[in-house]
Amino acid sequence: MIYMKHCRSTIIVLAIAIFGAQSLAQQSSAPDSIEAFTNARIIIGEGSVIERGSLLIRDGVILDIGTSITIPGNTISHDLNGKTVIPALVNTHAHLGWEAYGDWGSQFFTDENLIDHLQRHAYYGVGTIISTGSDKEDVALRVKLEQLKGNISGARYELSPGMGSPGGGPNPRFTDDPDYWGVHPVADPEQAVRTVRELAQQGVGIAKIWVDARDERRGAQVKVAPEIYRAVLETAADYDMRIIAHATTLNDHKALVNVGNRRFIHMPYDTEVDDEYIEMVRENNVYIVPTLGMIIKREPYYIPAFQDPFFYDQVPASVLESLNNNYNPPPLNRNAEAEERSAMLAENLRKLKDHIILGTDAGAVGDFFGYADHVELALFVRMGMTPMEAIVAATSRSAQAFGLNDVGMLQAGKAADFVILNGNPLDDINNTRQISDVYLRGERVDREAWRTQWTEQD
Repeated sequence: MIYMKHCRSTIIVLAIAIFGAQSLAQQSSAPDSIEAFTNARIIIGEGSVIERGSLLIRDGVILDIGTSITIPGNTISHDLNGKTVIPALVNTHAHLGWEAYGDWGSQFFTDENLIDHLQRHAYYGVGTIISTGSDKEDVALRVKLEQLKGNISGARYELSPGMGSPGGGPNPRFTDDPDYWGVHPVADPEQAVRTVRELAQQGVGIAKIWVDARDERRGAQVKVAPEIYRAVLETAADYDMRIIAHATTLNDHKALVNVGNRRFIHMPYDTEVDDEYIEMVRENNVYIVPTLGMIIKREPYYIPAFQDPFFYDQVPASVLESLNNNYNPPPLNRNAEAEERSAMLAENLRKLKDHIILGTDAGAVGDFFGYADHVELALFVRMGMTPMEAIVAATSRSAQAFGLNDVGMLQAGKAADFVILNGNPLDDINNTRQISDVYLRGERVDREAWRTQWTEQD
């Protein structure tokens, strides 16, 4: 299925406008008042902690951070005694725009629904979200432009156009939709080169490629050949474009790393990773989104969202009732094969933990925006990571993987995107759910207004 070519001119115009908005924002922003957040435990995002530290921000940027910083006069101060501050989360894999909280489909990919999804992420402390491969690009770029102008709130939005075999790409939930717009096809190396160049000319800095064959119903089942994804990766490197590959087998991971790929959606699910692969990952500084939430639904500890009070903040009672009525729990028979597979996945995560980044696949597999990020963090820890390792994976490392240099860490000069927690997540990772406040671009998120809007709607 070929992406709608008639959108290309619109996309190019929007991309040019986005660059103009970025430049204008840098030139015309006026300094705001200075705010200080004092007496907090501050988790920086790269593995260190400041006890009883202070954070100084102005105009959406961190001015200073530490235990003994100078606080100017007329500063607005917030005493955070007993609270913990962490960087806002960076989610590198979700599918925005299709979910309608009670319905789902391409008809919901509108400006309004996309903005709603950015706000839901922000509500739960996600400061940046990369939507991977399923966005309607003219709508997406328009929303991104308005956000850069300061007209749209919510998590920072990064879209990632998708490439794949003609007729291939996403799972059947997307491709069975009669109005789905498809992926950018890469049927041969020449088309791969042209496609990457066109995306780069439109201002795209992140793109996705589906490598594996899938979906018997569409008859595609055509795996992207090595010479094609090599052409994608080599051309992308010329434009400093970050490519993330959808691949689920150990052999595909190895082949992709050998030709320069450094980012993966999904870790190997078919077998235990071996020493050769681990060494390849280390030598090439590979980043891996394990997407654990999509593979735990047959585990005894799996809790559907509608049974979790942490989820209740974003939907009315009617949606909870509908989710409950339509829930068909999978069989939880724990045979020897299932136990062995669970142990294998946990061992793979443990071996790869220094290369894991956050991604949820929310919007594609029935999980919910923002909420799913905290489920994923808890799964990181359940499967062998420490709380600090999980936080690093979900903040600084996720940002580094895609060159998002302004976010993911609490450091002077970086964006003032942070979450204030009532509990210490280093004691219990589930304390990331104890959200007191969220600040994005230095502005307090009005979580109360959004919660009222979501829970009281018809």
